[in-house]
Amino acid sequence: MLEAERRLAAIMFTDLVGYTAMAQRNESLALELLERHNTLLRSVVKRRRGREVKTVGDAFLLEFGSALEAVLCAIEIQSVLNEQNKLVGGAERILVRIGIHVGDVIHRDGDVFGDAVNIASRIVRFAEQGGICISGQVYAQVVNKLEYPLLKMSAQSLKNVEQPIDLYRVVLEPGVDAPHKSSKAWSRVAVLPFANISPDPRDGYFADGLTEEMISALSEVKGLRVIARTSVNHYKETSKTVAQIGNELGVAFVLEGSVRKAGNKVRVGAQLIDVESQEHIWSNQYDRNLNDIFSIQSDIAKKVADSLEVTLLKGERARIERKDTESTVAYVAYLKGRTLLHDRSEKAIKGAKEQFELAVREDAGYAKAYSGLADTYMILGDYLFSPFPSSLEEAKKQIRKALELDPNLAEARVSLANYLMYNYDFVGSENELR
Repeated sequence: MLEAERRLAAIMFTDLVGYTAMAQRNESLALELLERHNTLLRSVVKRRRGREVKTVGDAFLLEFGSALEAVLCAIEIQSVLNEQNKLVGGAERILVRIGIHVGDVIHRDGDVFGDAVNIASRIVRFAEQGGICISGQVYAQVVNKLEYPLLKMSAQSLKNVEQPIDLYRVVLEPGVDAPHKSSKAWSRVAVLPFANISPDPRDGYFADGLTEEMISALSEVKGLRVIARTSVNHYKETSKTVAQIGNELGVAFVLEGSVRKAGNKVRVGAQLIDVESQEHIWSNQYDRNLNDIFSIQSDIAKKVADSLEVTLLKGERARIERKDTESTVAYVAYLKGRTLLHDRSEKAIKGAKEQFELAVREDAGYAKAYSGLADTYMILGDYLFSPFPSSLEEAKKQIRKALELDPNLAEARVSLANYLMYNYDFVGSENELR
């Protein structure tokens, strides 16, 4: 046995999205895609002076001499895959997640060991399909050296890692870092996490859930472009100014607010701010009973649209004003479930499942709760916390129920898009997201 050697290295893990489901449905096609995937990755890794340590099923463990080399290799892999995917049918497209960390590793008998390897293997799960997720340590070494923006994500607690890890997403989409802020007609909005000022800190889920509900409500308005939750979550309790946040997210306007929940009473404050001038365009405070929360949400959404001179179509107004459930218990359970889903630990995901199940017991007609259940089952299967095939089958049932109750529910359509992606129907998945 060779003597172990310790040195600093950049470690990359890749994950072929949906391969397990594909192998169970069409083994020959899955093996063909895996071979194409392996050939492509090996050619790019060789060009970028990386070292293939080993493969584990459909995953690659790779080592690089520097963080920059690893990130550039990851970008090239995703770029080449994106171009190839344009030339093939939906079932033959290849989507890969990539996670990168840098740290000390131990070399022994051609393999690598250590915390850096463990952390990189966890980080890959937080990458988007076709995306790249890097640790804060990698960010520190590549910032200002790339042509692509790096967006900070929420700090994550990783399995078997004591301290939360800062994570960043490499933004591969064009134009994200080039907003036209000078045009008031350009209505790109970020909903920052609402601050929890409730007497009981455990009511923080309500502020988090309301933030997500506001993002969902504003996304119903076609005249607005709303930043995704994953891109705004790390601004929770931030000390950064509105100007700094607006510049980092490439938005012209920011909606921020606070929530105070005490028993059956709720106070919600909200303000829409112009990033360029940092002036308040609109603000209001609502003191209501908890069962009036839907009217608060719809009024805020309408006021934001009116303030930005965006015309609400009849159908959009109806969707914003819709009350999803008459049950306060079901609504609170749904908010708790959505908040728990942000934490990808097994305990949190199973806790989310319990909350969504409570919501549908309280209101069997609550379509969003069935969509939440579907998302939970897919995550449980994807993270191998439950058998993947049965999890997908259960998710399918919940999606069908949600769409039976509300065929136009955005959350259910996103759930369906994810389900189709897991089944390698990329064309159908893209159609659902449009």
